Amino acid sequence: MGLTGRRRGALAAAARGMGAAAVILALAGCEGRGIFYTLATEARRDNGNLNDELTATAVVRAGGYYYLAAGGAWRAPDRDKNRDWQPVARPRSRGEELLVLGLAAAGNDLCAGTERGLFRAAAAASPDWKQVAGVAAGEQVQRVFAVPRSPDGKLLAITITKLGEAQHTYRVYASDADCRSFSPVKGMQDTASRPVDAAYAFGAYWMTAGAKLYRGETLAELAEHEEQPEGGDGSYEGVFLNAARDRLYVAGGNGLVHITTDGNTWTKGEIKRQPQPSAADDSALALTAFTQIDRTILVGTRDHGFYRFEDGSSPDDATRGPRLTSQLYEAHVTRFARFGNIVFAATAGDGLSSIDLSEAGGRLEIWNWE
Repeated sequence: MGLTGRRRGALAAAARGMGAAAVILALAGCEGRGIFYTLATEARRDNGNLNDELTATAVVRAGGYYYLAAGGAWRAPDRDKNRDWQPVARPRSRGEELLVLGLAAAGNDLCAGTERGLFRAAAAASPDWKQVAGVAAGEQVQRVFAVPRSPDGKLLAITITKLGEAQHTYRVYASDADCRSFSPVKGMQDTASRPVDAAYAFGAYWMTAGAKLYRGETLAELAEHEEQPEGGDGSYEGVFLNAARDRLYVAGGNGLVHITTDGNTWTKGEIKRQPQPSAADDSALALTAFTQIDRTILVGTRDHGFYRFEDGSSPDDATRGPRLTSQLYEAHVTRFARFGNIVFAATAGDGLSSIDLSEAGGRLEIWNWE
């Protein structure tokens, strides 16, 4: 039986002779429960790296630094190979520091999603956070991000409301890249289906939400796409346009990768668990997010790290990514982020990993724990 991320982190800490660490609660949204909690240690390690048990939700770059959202917020110089992550000041409300659930970059500015609305500040060690108009302070911002290759530089914020009620709902807001004011995306207001990800491809915006795929030539026109991928009964997660901009990939919660080259006709492939599951546990992989390295597509999973296949080939031929000895092998990958030769893999409970492609020699097996 594999070790959980928390157990692996504890063993690693013991092996390095670490003392007890302070414990905080990190919040994030979760379909069906509204909020889930992750125990995460904030104590600095001797080598200055991040704690290996953090739930990391986003990595962005602004003002010559990488910034990480993981309940708190950290930054490290983007020019250093051995990154020394330092905590930065969080947004405050009613005299309390807020949990940072997501980050986006708008030039040299940061846009932070918190448990009580959105905040904006210039990138700095002690950001002067100001609340952003348009999103109510009572809404928990589950994710804020820039839509890749959006022609008008859209930022999106996904919020969750009615947290104390049996049936909570979700909303999507948009801004024109500067994170100064957000407006509701009308087709995605008060929906019971959890919006997850968005992309711009084939002259339109695409968004995944629950078991539906939405499309619109503008965000104001987002609606259920007429040509839904076949077999989309699993919950959709990541949506990704490849580097050549001729294939759109959609990740399914049922192990399926859906592919279109025109926005209308779909093919699919199923990523099989490796090694093969036992008869008592034959559940499908739950896929999460994508990135691309050269011709290789990486797709993250819950609890199985990532799988990879060549762009344009069938996902049926995907192989499991890092080695058994890698911290990513059994990780829940929440997001990828790529900045030139540096690729980050954010995880739920297994911290932040990275790989430097200039030193990897084309091999994607060995990832560093930040």
